[in-house]
Amino acid sequence: MEQRRVIRRTADGWEAVERAGYVPGVQTAVVRHTLIGDRKERPEDPGPAQEVRFFSVPPGHVTRLEKHEHEHFVIVGEGVGHVIVGTEVFEIHAQDVVYTAPWEIHQFVNRGSETFGFFCMVSAVRDYSQELDAAELACLAASPAGDYADPHGAPPPRIRTPAAS
Repeated sequence: MEQRRVIRRTADGWEAVERAGYVPGVQTAVVRHTLIGDRKERPEDPGPAQEVRFFSVPPGHVTRLEKHEHEHFVIVGEGVGHVIVGTEVFEIHAQDVVYTAPWEIHQFVNRGSETFGFFCMVSAVRDYSQELDAAELACLAASPAGDYADPHGAPPPRIRTPAAS
């Protein structure tokens, strides 16, 4: 399928862009809109090399507390939220930009009374998210970010098994 060149915003999303759960195929409070591209297994697969998504986080909800090998870039589109990056927490507003380095623990948190939304840009070919181990969770809990982190606020990553050869 060819990538559309212009995607118009609507009252509840974007024209012809499916509202999906935070995890594909699973209904969640956090809504994901995949605007450009999609995940690819190989660089030569058709489609854009990057994927752009918009995540809408309702009041009182969070994204997954996770880490992964790929970096990603976030631009806040609406509302006020908090981001955990490593063991730090930052309040973020519309137009703020967040960079998450490879393997950096992160989570987006909405403690406000209005929806918090952000654009997230990642490589279309990338690894999958991983949960934190017990030592990482203990370190996070003892840090300033511990008061904001919610390890169970979103569905855990799916367990991926290597493809049979």
